[in-house]
Amino acid sequence: MVTRWSPDTCDCIIEYNDDGTLSKIVKACDAHQGGTEADTFEAVLEENPRKNKSFKEILDNAPPALFDVDADTGTRVFKRGINVDFQWEGDAPNRNLKLKVQGISLTANQLNAIQNKINAKFGDGKVKLEQG
Repeated sequence: MVTRWSPDTCDCIIEYNDDGTLSKIVKACDAHQGGTEADTFEAVLEENPRKNKSFKEILDNAPPALFDVDADTGTRVFKRGINVDFQWEGDAPNRNLKLKVQGISLTANQLNAIQNKINAKFGDGKVKLEQG
């Protein structure tokens, strides 16, 4: 069976097999054009989880003013009116992620603490956290 996937981090459309291997790139977005289908697949498979795991690091290491706990799942979610916008900088496969926290003013110490956790997970410079 083949699954069609459109990640929330770009406009690619990818089909992959049940075993997780690439079936085909249906559409490569502007950022992922130019390489092989395997290059596109690898880049998207690295970038999408990096964004999602960065959001989780923010929630896991944020002050309580930034999140609520979902009553059904027990997981942290951004409070209403707080969001994190993201954009990619650079060229695939070496794009860096820029995150902007909006709807709350975090102190420099709070931003630095979260940034340090993100750096420990992905390495320096792969994800940059800013106040929006």
